Amino acid sequence: MMLGQLADSSRVWMFGAQRRMTDEEVLKLRIQLQQFVAGWQAHGVDLLAGFDVFFNTIVVVAVDETKEPPSGCSIDKVFHLLKSQQEIYGLDFFQRTLLWVQDGVDLCIYNPGTLKEKYEAGLLTDDSLVVDMLPNNLGVLREGLWQPLSESWIGRRLNREKQST
Repeated sequence: MMLGQLADSSRVWMFGAQRRMTDEEVLKLRIQLQQFVAGWQAHGVDLLAGFDVFFNTIVVVAVDETKEPPSGCSIDKVFHLLKSQQEIYGLDFFQRTLLWVQDGVDLCIYNPGTLKEKYEAGLLTDDSLVVDMLPNNLGVLREGLWQPLSESWIGRRLNREKQST
């Protein structure tokens, strides 16, 4: 199931890879995710779930909790599936400090140090767009994938550092 068929209130998890996946990797991951969500259950009850992959980098998984909420064990299965991609393709979806920043029509992946350097050099500004990896629900994600750098966790930290100097 694709995300478009789920309610706005659906719970969302977002995972960003440390590099852009090849089209072949995305295709294989989509097949695995499709099979996964089709059989995803919590306590023997099917979950109404969907997924998508954005920019060959970001995986979004969502569950409509009004039908059946996911259990801790069922959520762990998503994490296990994505962790297995490291062994298969060298993909790491669990580097939580990475940032996915819009650069024209491209998506750049930065660690905090590199992003800070680009920011201090004026190559990124408070208005630069960063993927919001923590939407409250699918409706928030649908309203916009992007947030200004200034509203992100790293942007708030950069502004605190700027004010303290």
